[in-house]
Amino acid sequence: MARYLTVAYTINKLDIMILKTVVEHDKSGLEMVLDAMNELLEEKFVEGIKNKHRTLYEIKQMTELLGIYQHRINIESNAVSKFAETFIRSFATPNNRCFNTTEELFTKIKSTIASLKDVFYKTSATDRTQLPEGVEVPTVFERSPLGHGNYTADVFGLSSYPKEVQDLYNALETMFSSATSTLALCHMMIEQEDTTRNDIVQLRQIYKESCNEMLEAVNAATAFITSSQELPENEMEKLREKAGSEDNEKFLKSGYHNYDKKIMTQYLIIKTVKQARNEGLTEQEAFFWRKNHKKALLVRKVIDNFDKIKDVEGQKGSLSSRVLVEFLKWCGVNESIETQLYKYYFQPKYSTKGKFKPIGWNTISGRRKELIDLGATGESLAKDFEKRLENVLTLQELAA
Repeated sequence: MARYLTVAYTINKLDIMILKTVVEHDKSGLEMVLDAMNELLEEKFVEGIKNKHRTLYEIKQMTELLGIYQHRINIESNAVSKFAETFIRSFATPNNRCFNTTEELFTKIKSTIASLKDVFYKTSATDRTQLPEGVEVPTVFERSPLGHGNYTADVFGLSSYPKEVQDLYNALETMFSSATSTLALCHMMIEQEDTTRNDIVQLRQIYKESCNEMLEAVNAATAFITSSQELPENEMEKLREKAGSEDNEKFLKSGYHNYDKKIMTQYLIIKTVKQARNEGLTEQEAFFWRKNHKKALLVRKVIDNFDKIKDVEGQKGSLSSRVLVEFLKWCGVNESIETQLYKYYFQPKYSTKGKFKPIGWNTISGRRKELIDLGATGESLAKDFEKRLENVLTLQELAA
């Protein structure tokens, strides 16, 4: 026959030892909790619930509470898994300026840790032991029989208890399994980060990939098109100056996961602008042709001599929409920034010397769509424009 849980008790709160629930926000904290969860056994569970749960009502309430905890753990588990997908392979971190991996991870699993603390606390026996002076108070993970606390194996086992007790055990086992997976993933990321920081070959590859990815973030760089000539101070740039080069181990190891993406994006733009200035380019030109500075200089020369291009005149003294579409494709920028290239670079420069009237962007966009629908490609349009440049660029320039 299934047995009910009965525990006689008398409590004077002033005599109770308050067990520690602190979990250090570092690898050792994760290891402590993981180690305690790995100790779960049926006989330990029975001892644990007898410590604090005296009626079937309390057992049912605890099971419902575990359901709430499980839901929170599931949400945090999904968030940590998503975070882990790109964390190691990203040179810059996604949020705070002074990034601390363990603090970030513990923030993501705060409900999981809180839930586990509560479960271990609710299964720890009341203790009136007076500790000698200087002796540290034990943690709930040490005292709860679910973890490393003392227990006495029940002679009849869990099967002799009511179904409600067995349901509670199943809920606890599921919760521990989910929490273990989440905490183990956090532990793995901390260790993997340390390993990556000391693997200079991998670190160089991650830095290169992150640079390429972030330079494609056009919106982050747009502000520099209308910015002043004064470049802002930047923490990563200061680190590079101290290290001497961005390929230096000191720069890579110190920079990895120590700056947020905003700072790194700004650093990459500053780097691009500085390189461009050394080659005689403006900030705008550095932005549009950051990977091809020679092309930037050719585009500048073409705009300065745009009226010499074959068939450049369109209707009513305006520029030809087809020639402008071909020109934008020849410039070799992403289609997503052709609007900016035309409005903020071409038009101001052309208007200072050109005699024809620039046309609106909607006309150019409509013409571009029309040509693409007729089978033209970006490559074919660029080649068509190149054929018009014999009076503007030399054969050597065209071959470059």
